[in-house]
Amino acid sequence: MITLSKFQEALSSKEPLTTPNQSVSGQEHHLLKLLTTLSSQTQEQQAEHLEKVLSVLCEANIDELQCLKLMTAVSDASDRLIATLRQQYIYETGALSEVQLGYVAQVKSLHYLIILAYDKVVRRQELISNSPPKNILKKGFPRYFNTNKKRANTLTVAIYQSLLRYHKLLCEEALCYRKPSDYLWFRINQLYHLAYQQRVSHLELNRETVTPYTNSIHQLYCQICLHSLLNVCAMRRPNVLLVQRLLPEWSYYIVATIEPTTETRVFVDLQSDKPPTYLTPNSEINPYEDRYDCLFLELTPMVQYFNSRRQLSTESSNVGIGHGLLNTISMTVSYRYLQPQLTLPTKYSLKHRASLIAGFNSIHHHVGDSSSFASLIAIDELSIDERPRYDTVNAEQNSNSVLDIEVFDSHDSLSLFRTLRLVPTVDVLNEEHVEEEALDMDMIDGELVATTPPSLHIMSLFLLCQPDVTEQPDRSIGVVRWRHFDTKDKEVEWQLLGHQIVACGLRLEGRDPQKHCFVPALILGKDEQLQTMSSLIVPSSYFQPDDRVIMRISSKQTYLRLGRRLMITEGFSQYEIAK
Repeated sequence: MITLSKFQEALSSKEPLTTPNQSVSGQEHHLLKLLTTLSSQTQEQQAEHLEKVLSVLCEANIDELQCLKLMTAVSDASDRLIATLRQQYIYETGALSEVQLGYVAQVKSLHYLIILAYDKVVRRQELISNSPPKNILKKGFPRYFNTNKKRANTLTVAIYQSLLRYHKLLCEEALCYRKPSDYLWFRINQLYHLAYQQRVSHLELNRETVTPYTNSIHQLYCQICLHSLLNVCAMRRPNVLLVQRLLPEWSYYIVATIEPTTETRVFVDLQSDKPPTYLTPNSEINPYEDRYDCLFLELTPMVQYFNSRRQLSTESSNVGIGHGLLNTISMTVSYRYLQPQLTLPTKYSLKHRASLIAGFNSIHHHVGDSSSFASLIAIDELSIDERPRYDTVNAEQNSNSVLDIEVFDSHDSLSLFRTLRLVPTVDVLNEEHVEEEALDMDMIDGELVATTPPSLHIMSLFLLCQPDVTEQPDRSIGVVRWRHFDTKDKEVEWQLLGHQIVACGLRLEGRDPQKHCFVPALILGKDEQLQTMSSLIVPSSYFQPDDRVIMRISSKQTYLRLGRRLMITEGFSQYEIAK
């Protein structure tokens, strides 16, 4: 098993390339037979045999075409083992255990070795392509052009397969909530830049030659860039998996060009070790200067595709979890890259401590003065069919949902977009008045806890409580729009939804027992300063626009009609109130 440091060392210590003079044709049958018998071995034995075979292919000085043929078989066998190993951790809802991290390390080791095997092919083909052409007789032109085409295909396949493995490495890092090494991005950008220079980045590959993810290096690179742009480390692990599965479909709608054709500010410096980024006055380079080789990414067509998909699902009343995720991704891309909002700079801003409550049920329980949902709606006076199927009281969940944060004073109290900062654990422990449940588990050091999904994920609802502040409302409700993981201070950009919050119960009118039980809901009062109308926040998948509903607090009931949907995510939906 090799690690990132050994992988980096192996790529950096490049020995002089020689002309291929070995053949493994005599051993090819034995190798292929060995691969077919792997399934009868234990996972440890399979990994050991595959790593030995890959190590031999890394060292062997064989013909490139023969190497690619063998690598196809070895890669397929490796992918079968990798798929089995990943089942041990990809569905974990919390932090990964030591055993699970061992599976992750084995998966990454196989990816590293596959890249090393393809690297020799890439280097040799690059060397041949950069060599001056020999004098060619007129009758030799057909053979010359056929040879060039053959070399281009070989280089394209090797670069593509290498980038595919790098992409899978980035996906593993995301599932572990780790920031990818800069070295990985250096190699990714370097390979795409090489493909562009050799004019093979857009060359379509035969489906029999490569895996059916995308059909060109360019499309695969766009897929890798999109994965980086979506803030996947701020998502729950099931959503990370779903996003990674849908990347090939989504990235198809990205327009990426070396020469900018639109006013997009999203770019990637192909000569750097940085992922794609958004151009700001604080950017390290100006991508429009001729001395930089940059790729510009236009995301608007992809968002338009998202909107059309959402419209179709809304018209067909097929609004579910997938619809909420699609809406979350669309809103995230628009917020961050297409219509970026100005948030208060935190470097020189006054700040004060506050607490944050995450999770719809925990918020409802707190807003309802810590009473159970059953008592809030006087459940004893309801029929069996009207009674809620669950309660919002969960001692363990509610205690883990309280985070200690820093809020920055804003001179513009009408701003809908703001910033808060999670307090590092060491600061929390130094304050005696902070209870244990206020700890943000995201901030605790240690490899195991570092793999914990974030308490605050993209488009998650939270309640901000600041009882010691007299100039502003003592509590506000908001939604996470972006999380920063690349800086020391883990800042959260969020959108304010309102200040006047009341907990209640809500159900559809009618007597159908399958659809008309009460569910917890939050009423947001009209705010003239924020220019917002009265609205209801409810768990997703329960209601639709124009539904006639009954709102209940204690024994009092009010009949309402839901207006247009203001927001929909996986966890909640927000509707205007149309009486």
